[in-house]
Amino acid sequence: MQHAADDRSHPIYPEELNDLQVLLRRVLNERNLAMESAEAEDIAATLIELYQGGVRDISSLRALVG
Repeated sequence: MQHAADDRSHPIYPEELNDLQVLLRRVLNERNLAMESAEAEDIAATLIELYQGGVRDISSLRALVG
């Protein structure tokens, strides 16, 4: 059984990072936020935290970041 803390030690691979970046851009576009904004940084951090915590489905991630 793998724990969430264990997931944080694994790298996010390029194809996974690409998916997260696409999702981040979509969320920012919908909210009219700039990539350089503090809000964007918070959303990106949340996405990575959720992903490393085991939420790997893009639809689920999208729903969780609203």
